[in-house]
Amino acid sequence: MVDGMDRQESRSTGPNTMSAKGVTKLLASDEWSFAILRAMAMLGGMVALFLAPVRPEHQPHLAPLAWAFVAYKLVLFLAIRTWPGGLRRILLGTVGLDLIFVSLFVWFSGGLESHFYLLYYPLVALAAVYFSPGIALGTAGAAGILYGVFSFLGASGGDWHHLIARAATFFLLAGSLGYLSQRERLARARVEDLNQALEDRQARLERAYRELQAAQERLVQSERLATIGQMAAKVSHEVRNPLGSISLNAELLEDELRSLPEARRAEAGTLLAAIRSQVDVLGAVTEEYLRFARLPKPKLEAAALGPLLEELGEFVRGELQRRGVHLSLHVPDRLPSLSLDPGQIRQAFLNLVRNASEAMPEGGRITIQARAHAFEVEIAVTDTGMGIPEDIRDKIFDPFFTTKDGGTGLGLAIARHIAVDHGGSLRCESGPGIGTTFRLSLPTQAGEGNP
Repeated sequence: MVDGMDRQESRSTGPNTMSAKGVTKLLASDEWSFAILRAMAMLGGMVALFLAPVRPEHQPHLAPLAWAFVAYKLVLFLAIRTWPGGLRRILLGTVGLDLIFVSLFVWFSGGLESHFYLLYYPLVALAAVYFSPGIALGTAGAAGILYGVFSFLGASGGDWHHLIARAATFFLLAGSLGYLSQRERLARARVEDLNQALEDRQARLERAYRELQAAQERLVQSERLATIGQMAAKVSHEVRNPLGSISLNAELLEDELRSLPEARRAEAGTLLAAIRSQVDVLGAVTEEYLRFARLPKPKLEAAALGPLLEELGEFVRGELQRRGVHLSLHVPDRLPSLSLDPGQIRQAFLNLVRNASEAMPEGGRITIQARAHAFEVEIAVTDTGMGIPEDIRDKIFDPFFTTKDGGTGLGLAIARHIAVDHGGSLRCESGPGIGTTFRLSLPTQAGEGNP
């Protein structure tokens, strides 16, 4: 039967070398309480045995009995400390030895006339309180049998009605205390279950509260980023027209340079080339901001992913080779058809490849590997760069976040936006010195995730 002691045993077990806190907890357990109370009862009986008159023929056995009792208790406590996990079984196994010691006390001090039969009561009571009613009744039965046998050995006469009455009292004590202790164990179990349920509910509430806080923070962040995006789009739109005018006038100035002397024409040409170069940079930035702000919903159509990836590989291979980057493409022959917007998916992979290339300024390797799963296709873009530090890994998909000089911080944000709009996901796996892998997953069922 599973009771409070079983649960306590699971909490009180541990290695032989225990901390002070663990020792205190173990000594406060039900099993240790039972062992200590039982030892006190038996020790009191032993002291009383030395004080009470003992029959002359039994006096030579008194000292060996006392030493045997002390050795028995030392071995018991050593076994408890050595095998704390088997504490309950050890105590159950030694109940019979305690009953034998009590019976020897009865035998040595007069049989039925001995008052040491009273020691049976605490043993039966402790068994009823700390174990199940069945064990308590078994202890009462064993006590009654041993009491009768050793009373018969200790004295040839006596009122046997007392023995029967006392043995019946053993059963009465075992039954009543066993019933009450069983009710107490069940009530304690219910209380522990309620406490566990309350702890679980509290943990769920705390987790829900943290998730709510995180959602609120994401909402505030999204609103802030939306506002920044609108402002960036507005600024980009207003800047684009003047940039176009500057670029046009720079071209006109180049035409005018032909009328200048050769010496002045070279210097002016260099200045105009620098102006046009910076205008082109600003134009590219404003176009990327406008693309992010106006990214349309995907126009899904059934398409094969393999040819799209192979076409992308051929498109960027020359650019990567000039940077000293080798591209490896691994695409299975039979990938399932997907429902996607080819232009947007191409843009997402182009952003991932260029991001990987920029992470390897000294050159390296980029590997694109596609793999089909049960309900999705996963494409991994892996580089051999220095990796992304853990403290900024959660920010790399935030719009406008960048660690690159002159970067817009929109490449990865656009790629994730495209993946989510296709019902998929984009996640990052990285670590300092081990490179970075971006895994873009797309559902295989047509139309899944389409808003």
